[in-house]
Amino acid sequence: MRSARVTLLFAASLLAVAEVVSLSLLLSDLGEQQGSRVRTAVEQAGILLPKIADWVRNRVSVPGPAIDLAVEPFDHLTIEDPQSPVLTPQTRNKLDSGELVVISRASERELSVLGLVHTPVGPQVFRLDDSSTTVSRFATDRTLIAQHALILLAALVGFSLVGFAREGPSSDGAPAVRAYEEAMLRLRVRDDERRAAFEREKNALNSVLRDREAMARAGELTAGIVHEVRNSMGAIAVQAKFAEAASEARVRQGALAIADEVRTLQSVMTRFLDFIRNEEVRFAEFDLGRMVARVVARESANHHAQVSIEGSDSRVAGDEDLLERAIENVVRNACQAVDESGQVWVKFGADSSHAFVIVDDDGPGIRDPERALRPFESERAGGLGLGLPLALKILSLHHGTLDIGPRPEGGTQTLCRWPKIEPAATTGNAIAAAKTGN
Repeated sequence: MRSARVTLLFAASLLAVAEVVSLSLLLSDLGEQQGSRVRTAVEQAGILLPKIADWVRNRVSVPGPAIDLAVEPFDHLTIEDPQSPVLTPQTRNKLDSGELVVISRASERELSVLGLVHTPVGPQVFRLDDSSTTVSRFATDRTLIAQHALILLAALVGFSLVGFAREGPSSDGAPAVRAYEEAMLRLRVRDDERRAAFEREKNALNSVLRDREAMARAGELTAGIVHEVRNSMGAIAVQAKFAEAASEARVRQGALAIADEVRTLQSVMTRFLDFIRNEEVRFAEFDLGRMVARVVARESANHHAQVSIEGSDSRVAGDEDLLERAIENVVRNACQAVDESGQVWVKFGADSSHAFVIVDDDGPGIRDPERALRPFESERAGGLGLGLPLALKILSLHHGTLDIGPRPEGGTQTLCRWPKIEPAATTGNAIAAAKTGN
């Protein structure tokens, strides 16, 4: 019995030491996370400061909150009430000296950045809020801290019971020892499960953050490219206008066709730039079959793949221009994946609640579907890796999904799905306009 007692004391001591170390590391990591969040928020607010200052000076005459400015990655931009309790004397002194002040409320999963802008009617305090799930994992960390504290307490209680209990016959202490061992084992298993769940959540949030940063860079790059292309389109339109006055009928018809295509491209680019800057979704009812048929006709003419279409007439809601770009990217990706004799099947329709477009191909398949949805990740030589991420972004703005997986007969199957009726609230500036009446 004495040997078992010494073993238990030693095990309880090791467990207590391990939990003290785990608690110390967790608390240290929590402090580092908080510091990193604050530094990142200040850097991002500093980058946005010129745009925010212009916006505040234009809005000082309109009382109350407003969300008219794209402030990615923050969720809200408001002019703070001068009587707000967060504007303490210490905070006001920092703002007056030109500092950006960060207010972190981890229990509410929210972080705010305050700044001061001088306007013709006096200094105005603006406030940037970020309430996304990536801002704070305090609730998860608090659960882990409580778990480790419980295990440490159990270890100390067990140590005390075994160390100070009077030694009796071996048969008397065996049930208590076994119960203690079982309890400690259950606590340890539960802690391992919690730790694994925490790691999975952390990895998922880090992946989302990387994707958002990459998409933001892609948006800036694409906006610059579109701007340059628009200038060239303008020059082409001018030359086509001159050609329309030619005496030869064939030349005039060609010039008119060029002018029509230029106008279409300019409209698409304008709409695309507006989408990149504002992420505004304009919901309206449209014919899904007609939109899919346009996409299939264009891609069939531009690729060697045999593309077939199947579906029933369906009236659905959404931003037709944006959804057409999304479906076009998915179909084009399938056409580029197959060989000379390859086939692509496009099916569309709607159930009781959602519209859907399914694109199948008999190509080699996608090795890593999750990676394919990340910006700049392309398995095709010369590919930019922006088609599928852009399709995912558009469907997400429609509260929809984009799922990629293997086709049972070989190849790849891609499912685009979104609500076929307009949701109660949209995202981005559309929400802001609804709230402010702008």
